[in-house]
Amino acid sequence: MAKFVTTAAVFLAAALVIGFRPCLAKSSTAKPGVNKPSADKPDPASEKVHVYKSGFTYQKLTDEIVERIEGKSYQEDAKIKLDSLRYLRIQYVDFKGNVRSGEMIVNKKIARRTLKVFYRLYQIGYPIQRMRLVDEYGADDEASMAANNTSAFNYRKIAGTDKLSNHSRGLAIDINPKINPYITSKGVAPSNGRRYKEREVSKCRGKHRDYMIHKGDEVYKIFKKYGFSWGGNWKHAKDYQHFEYV
Repeated sequence: MAKFVTTAAVFLAAALVIGFRPCLAKSSTAKPGVNKPSADKPDPASEKVHVYKSGFTYQKLTDEIVERIEGKSYQEDAKIKLDSLRYLRIQYVDFKGNVRSGEMIVNKKIARRTLKVFYRLYQIGYPIQRMRLVDEYGADDEASMAANNTSAFNYRKIAGTDKLSNHSRGLAIDINPKINPYITSKGVAPSNGRRYKEREVSKCRGKHRDYMIHKGDEVYKIFKKYGFSWGGNWKHAKDYQHFEYV
């Protein structure tokens, strides 16, 4: 899998050493902590904000965030308390090399380690197309995946079963799901990710095949370091987008 860097000065040398093919972020936005990244959504107001690094924060859910998720990703009969969830702001590099600010909700148990994961992904320049709450897609998992949206919390069942997904507990993250699809004997999800069913880069016809996640690559290693397991290792299905805390 090709790798990408956010700045020429800081990350190009490291990329060449570990085998990345660099895609430099645009100079007007590429300096972490210096230039203000464009935001997917404005920051919510007032709850104590815990800063891991500049651009990487977590906090309790504000009334504004609760209003956005109630009846969508957070169901009335949810078996997890709102107080058990945390709202994250995460800086990342998009597919055009721009530095952006995304948002995510996870379980409070993994809030800080999730920031550590995405800070490392930002450091190595792994690109993410978009990062918005799944509620922006009506909490429709298929729609969020089809938009290649990276997300976490969504109170829902595992597709085709009556079992709650670890997304329901805020303990699972789907990253670039269109190019890292969920593959079973019944098909590929999202449906517009079929080209990425072929996981060998040289054979895959997908435009963004260089961003696919593979066992043993840097993305895999970073998630594993912080205690996440990968759906790409499953035996009876392959969920290449899926990392969950174990």
